[in-house]
Amino acid sequence: MLTPLFRFSRRCGRGWAQARPSRGGFTLIELLVVIAIIALLVGILLPAIGKARKASWKAISLSNIRQITAAMYTYRDQYKQYLPVTLTYSPRGSAPSTPGQRAAGWATWQYGGKNNDQYWVSAYGGVFDIEAADRPLNPFITENLLEAPPAPARLGPTDPVRKTLQLPVFKDPADKVSYQRSATFSTNPTESPISCYDDVGTSYQYQAKWFDRIYPGGISDFDRAFQFGTERLRLGDQFQPSRLVWLNDQFADVVVNNTSTRFQLRNGYGDINRSVMAFMDGHASYTKVRPGANAEAFTNGDYTMVFEDLRIPR
Repeated sequence: MLTPLFRFSRRCGRGWAQARPSRGGFTLIELLVVIAIIALLVGILLPAIGKARKASWKAISLSNIRQITAAMYTYRDQYKQYLPVTLTYSPRGSAPSTPGQRAAGWATWQYGGKNNDQYWVSAYGGVFDIEAADRPLNPFITENLLEAPPAPARLGPTDPVRKTLQLPVFKDPADKVSYQRSATFSTNPTESPISCYDDVGTSYQYQAKWFDRIYPGGISDFDRAFQFGTERLRLGDQFQPSRLVWLNDQFADVVVNNTSTRFQLRNGYGDINRSVMAFMDGHASYTKVRPGANAEAFTNGDYTMVFEDLRIPR
C-alpha cells in the first residue's frame, strides 16, 4: 500500500525531492583545512622517516664491511698474513703472464667486488678493468662466480654479466655516484652519474695513503715500493690495529686526498666529510674524515692510514 506522500511523489517529482533528507558534505574551506593538516603531518614525519632510513643504510653498510673484513682474515690465514692487495698487470688483473712483465699500476677496488662498468674496457687502456673472477677476495665471499672466463678471454664491453652478476655485500645502500673516474681525487674529484658499486664493482676501496708515503720517497722502483708497502700492511696488527684503516668508502679517498683544509663533500647520507671505515682489528665505524695536506688528514686520534715504521729496507 502506497502512502499518500509517495502517491504525491509519483505525480510530482518535486514532492519526493522535498521530502528527502538533506545530504551533508565538505565545504571548500574544510577541504583546505584537511589538506593543510595532512601536509603538516607529512612535513613532520618525512624527516624522521628519512633519518630512520639512513640509519638502516648505515647499519647495512657497516655490516657489509665487517663481513668483508672477516673474509679478509680468512684470506690472510691462507696467504701468510698478506692482505688481498696486489698490483695490476696488463692485460689481465691477476698475475703477470711472464716473469719480466712489469706492473701497470694498482686499483683500490682490485681486492674484491663484481665486474666493472663497460667504461673501463677502454679507459686507461683497459688496465683497470678488473673482472670479478680476478679479484682475490671474491672466493672468500662467494663460491658462485660462474662468469669466470677461460684465460686469456676477456669480458666484452656489453657482456650481460657486467650487470647481471651482483655481490650485494660490496654495495653501500647510500652509494649513488662514483668518483672513481678521476685520475686524482685531490685535484679533480669528478662524480659520474653511476654508483661506485656499478662503476668499479664495489662501494668500498682499500685505502692506499700508505703508498703515497712510500713512493717515490726513497724507492724509485714502482713495483718494489708497492711490495714494500704490502709487506708493511701485512704487519698491520703491529701498527695500532684499532686505528689502522684498511677499507673505506670512496668519500674518505676524496676528502683525504684534497689539500684544502676547507674542502667539504656531502656523502650519500647527507653528512659532510664522513666515511664508513673498516679497521685492522675487525671493527667498523662511521668516522669524520679530515682534508688537507698536513699529517692530520691521514693520521689522527680517530684513525691512521699510514704506518708508524716507514723505514726503507736496505
